[in-house]
Amino acid sequence: MGNIKQTFVKRQAFELVKQNADKFAKDFDKNKQIIKEMNVIESKTVRNRVAGYIVGIIKRQI
Repeated sequence: MGNIKQTFVKRQAFELVKQNADKFAKDFDKNKQIIKEMNVIESKTVRNRVAGYIVGIIKRQI
């Protein structure tokens, strides 16, 4: 069975992509840095999960 992302991770990721779609890419490390610079998420673990989920969103869009 696969992993299921928590709702708040999905919500944050979709909002960030909607607001800043041109900044994010398929690269996890780049997305992690962008989120860190924006100071949106304090927790390192949650920031990494959101950055990973954003990679999936970007891959599905293209």
